[in-house]
Amino acid sequence: MRFTINSVILWPKKAGFSPRSVPFHSQSVNIITGASRTGKSALIPIIDYCLGSEKCTIPVETIRNACSWFGVLFDMDREQLLLCRREPGDKVSTGDMFILRDKEITIPKQIEKNNANIASIKDMMNELFGISFLELNAEAGVYRPSYRDFMAFLFQPQNIVANADVLFYKADTMEHRKKLIDVFPYALGAVTPEILAKRKQIERLSKESERLQRDLDQIKFVAEGWKQEVSGWLTQAREYGLTQYIANDTDDFTRQVDELRAISQKRIADASVAPERVTYLSEDIVVLRREEQKISRELFAARKRHTEMLQLMKSMGEYDKSMQIQLDRLDISTWLRSNMAERNVLPIFQPSHENVMDDVNALCDAVEQIESTTREMDVVPAAFEREMQIVQEQIQEQADKLEAIQNRIKAESQSLAIHREESYTLESISRFLGRIDAAINTYERIGTDSELQTRLDGVNNRIKQLKKEVNESEIQRKVDYALNYLKTEMGKILAKLDVEHPEDPVDFVIKDLTVRVKNQTGRDDYLWEIGSASNWLSYHISLILALQHFFQSKSNVNVPNFIFFDQPSQVYFPRTRYSSDEAEEQLKDDDKNSVRKIFETLSAFVKNAKFDIQIIVTEHADDDIWGNIPDSQIHLVEKWRNNVKLVPVEWLEE
Repeated sequence: MRFTINSVILWPKKAGFSPRSVPFHSQSVNIITGASRTGKSALIPIIDYCLGSEKCTIPVETIRNACSWFGVLFDMDREQLLLCRREPGDKVSTGDMFILRDKEITIPKQIEKNNANIASIKDMMNELFGISFLELNAEAGVYRPSYRDFMAFLFQPQNIVANADVLFYKADTMEHRKKLIDVFPYALGAVTPEILAKRKQIERLSKESERLQRDLDQIKFVAEGWKQEVSGWLTQAREYGLTQYIANDTDDFTRQVDELRAISQKRIADASVAPERVTYLSEDIVVLRREEQKISRELFAARKRHTEMLQLMKSMGEYDKSMQIQLDRLDISTWLRSNMAERNVLPIFQPSHENVMDDVNALCDAVEQIESTTREMDVVPAAFEREMQIVQEQIQEQADKLEAIQNRIKAESQSLAIHREESYTLESISRFLGRIDAAINTYERIGTDSELQTRLDGVNNRIKQLKKEVNESEIQRKVDYALNYLKTEMGKILAKLDVEHPEDPVDFVIKDLTVRVKNQTGRDDYLWEIGSASNWLSYHISLILALQHFFQSKSNVNVPNFIFFDQPSQVYFPRTRYSSDEAEEQLKDDDKNSVRKIFETLSAFVKNAKFDIQIIVTEHADDDIWGNIPDSQIHLVEKWRNNVKLVPVEWLEE
């Protein structure tokens, strides 16, 4: 898809003046050169504003005071598109837009009123770039990719083009960084908008699954105490003649709660205290005492095992330390053997020392044996940690059970201590039924583990199904292919630029939105760790060009095929002056050569590209640097000097 800039147009607020048009060539490196404060750096915000940016970042005062509308005329495959947006005045931005779309467009002398709004333009542009109108859940943090995401790959403004920390336009805010990281697999053609949505849905459902699992674990934790309380209430209810149900360990907890729920619906008149039921509570306490002893023994055994494991871990650490000391002492033997192999003699041995090499080899064999033992020991702590965690969970589980049983014993012992004439009165039974009813209401508010488990199973099944549809391995394969392609193209481009080590392999890291360079020692250095603005500039240029090469030749995603660099030579000019005129002149020549490499690289990129590509550069540097490049694709658009600027001086108020 072809989508290049034909011209940038400004309409004046003052009557009687025609629009100001800045034309550009396709398949060229378009250069606007000029002095400071002539409006060069305003071109990127103007183009971005007309392409639907949320805020108007066009410089205030001169430009916004003089212009009523801003517009960009785009050339496409068989037609042109004019997008214009009203100057927002005192507002951050305005949604008022004007659009024309035809085979050939005549620029209107003036724009009276808008014929579109920002929402309709964004929908039209997304359709133009073939981006799916997928309905996504905004509340869940899911969004569809937009043509607006591509702006990050098109613009390199003055504050970004040689930035060590930020590679992409507007990626200096956390919101835009996260969005760009998410959308990168789509831009590289590895995922579709539908897959992006499903990945976001998996992320959301995974968080919900974790929350449900925590709730379920909490319910199970609380349930142990509930089980003991419910068993106690059922025993007391049998004493009052409110149920014939006898709880046992094999009963489902839900079954016990259902029985308790049925008891809570009974009335005082349903109570019937019989002599044989009075002994239930005493018998129950005896059973509880036995259960308390059993759990106490299990808890003691688990605690003892935990203590022994701690002591063993400590001993292993001390043994490993002693082995390391031996290894350090014997390590010199490997050095001796390597030197003996090269020289066959070492001065530290006496000439009378026989069989030197045998002794050295014996030392080295000892080192290898110790190293082997050390490696074997390395795997033990991992197994111990897993076992330690299991034991700790057992201790916690047994302690919780013991606490619940002891609480029940206390409660039932207190119940036995009450005078029987008070314990079996109608008032006491009424209070008992009230407590049960309140407990059941609380339990129902909390929910049951079966309800949570059903919801958790449903969420996990949905995650499982989505993961099958997403096919992360295939996505990763496509992403890896794209990254390898970028790596190769960046290497070719860096070889032509002013970078300290052009031969060092370079990678683009999506999750950090940065460049990683493997230096000659094998260490990975990230962009922010590498010195010199000239290096940063070179990596910016190489990545942006490599991305454009991939988008236009390998990706099935439509990305506009123009790039805008704002004043890349700022890295070299101005420089601190030297005292020596000769040194100053040499410095200027070196810097000029470095800047010239930039334009030679851009020109060669356009010339050798087998696809439509347009590059726009705004510069302080004049044609004494970028002129006379053999067989170049460079086109001088305008020189903004001697009172020639973006905004004509006659538009300005006196």
